[in-house]
Amino acid sequence: MPDTHEPGGEGEFVVLPDRDGVRAPAAPGTEVLAAHPSGRPLIVGVLRGDRLLVSRTPAGTVAVLGFCPVDRRLLESRLAGSRTPADLYRAVSGLPGSHHVVVSSGGTVRAWGTLAHTRRLFHGAGPLASNRADLLAVGATALDETALALRLLLPGVPHPLSETTVWQGVRSLPGDHFLELPPDGGPRTGRRWSPPHPELTRAQAAVLLREALSTAVHARVEAGAVVSCDLSGGLDSTPVAYLAWQRAARLVALTLTGLTSEDDDTGAAVRAAGHMTGADHRLISVDGLPHALEGLFDTRPRHDEPFQGLQSARFLELARLARSAGSRLHLTGHGGDEVLTAPPSYVHTLIRRHPLTALNHLYGQRGLRRWSVRQTWQMVSDRRPYGAWLAHSARHLRSPMPGQWRVPPPLWHQALRLPPWITARAAQAVADALTDAARHARPLAETRTQHLALENIRTSGRIARLVDQLTAEAGVQTATPFLDDRVVEICLATRPEERSSPWEFKPLLREALARTVPSGMLRRSTKNDMAEDVHTGLRGQRRRLAALCDDSRLARLGLIDAGELRQACLAPQRPGPLPAALILTLNCESWLRSRVPPTSRGAVTGGTDP
Repeated sequence: MPDTHEPGGEGEFVVLPDRDGVRAPAAPGTEVLAAHPSGRPLIVGVLRGDRLLVSRTPAGTVAVLGFCPVDRRLLESRLAGSRTPADLYRAVSGLPGSHHVVVSSGGTVRAWGTLAHTRRLFHGAGPLASNRADLLAVGATALDETALALRLLLPGVPHPLSETTVWQGVRSLPGDHFLELPPDGGPRTGRRWSPPHPELTRAQAAVLLREALSTAVHARVEAGAVVSCDLSGGLDSTPVAYLAWQRAARLVALTLTGLTSEDDDTGAAVRAAGHMTGADHRLISVDGLPHALEGLFDTRPRHDEPFQGLQSARFLELARLARSAGSRLHLTGHGGDEVLTAPPSYVHTLIRRHPLTALNHLYGQRGLRRWSVRQTWQMVSDRRPYGAWLAHSARHLRSPMPGQWRVPPPLWHQALRLPPWITARAAQAVADALTDAARHARPLAETRTQHLALENIRTSGRIARLVDQLTAEAGVQTATPFLDDRVVEICLATRPEERSSPWEFKPLLREALARTVPSGMLRRSTKNDMAEDVHTGLRGQRRRLAALCDDSRLARLGLIDAGELRQACLAPQRPGPLPAALILTLNCESWLRSRVPPTSRGAVTGGTDP
């Protein structure tokens, strides 16, 4: 099996080209993890919870870092007979799991991460690559104000600007691309993967998904290991918990109680635990945990970018509880919504290919999501290419945010909006960035639903990556089997109208696991709304949140009006998108406080990633 496996989350590493005179940023515990065929260092860093497989062949060196359910013997058998760099690339493309691949052959390095961005790769103008953006930003690299302003966008930064980082000159490698470091010259990128054509029926995809998800869970659970998991009672975490229970020596299942006043999660979780004999099921009241927003007040520099979701300190506290119970691996159902449910824009394509089927789905989706007739017609009739949609979005960033009950259907993405506390200068910078990107932007896939599905999957993966960076402090690696490459590919290859339905809840997962998981675990068709927990945190912490506006780093950069933000923190929070916008802004503020001294603007300057 793996060469190395230590407790903790994803490690930190730098990839070097096969040339003399290149040095990597050094961190405590850094060591050479793999070497070029020439003997020069190929990968240097710290592994932590990652597994490392290295195979040396006549054609070059191959390193796989992360989770890959392939042992050394099988990897070497795949590589056997490789004589050229292209042979090596073909042999390691499509390996299952969640990992980075680094290949050194013929003096050139080729590397990539995961489709879902749970494993990311970053590069700059220099000859280095890394799995953390801040490792490449060591030294004189400045923060990028425009990239920070983009991170105030609701619901998030759209493609292709999502590949920028908050560090000038440092970019993220898209999950469907590879990065090459030649023996001379700067880095270059190319496409390594294209979205599959969604042609699998539900029955066909179910067989493949059952095998892929079982492998994604079972192969992570080492013999004799204690493993922890989320058990919310929902249709994502529950099957993952059951699959882990099948393999683990002991399963520690954690269920949060009291998140909502109408909590039906706890009962569902208790019933699910009843099917897992011997599981250590722990009901944990939220009253004994940090409140939902506590992470905003902790400014230790853990992450290499601002958090994109609710950076709750509960993640770390639950990891500590799991670690005290003996677990070093925590499994979650995170990502299940994104891979198992097609965005409702699938009816845009369906109505052009199968109009009768589409009308049935359109009727159901409209009722389920409360679209008006006008909104529904706008979605199905819109024919703008992606670039035109981006340009249109740039002109309407300051339009009123959608209401709570009638969120408009997505076109290429959800409607993009900026919060009311952003300054005119920052809003213009965001609009200019979107307008510039629109000139050459191409969607991630041919159809709108595949494009948005990939956007959503990548966003989910980026959040999962940051959660893992957090729980690593407790010596626990957080894994998200639904976001493994193979699982993502199978779901994207399924016909959207069979992957999703307004009449059934996650029908693909139900069919896939019908013979694997007890039927009682797959009956639930509801999902708790965690907005109540967030609103409780906003009400209880409004004065602490308002205090973050004092000497605001974002205000000092001219990106927000601190008074407007303070007023928003103190005002009653009504249901709708503003609380989410508030959390995005405060995430950026909290992250900046971990990076920028309180009395000096330091290295923060203007600029935009090229």
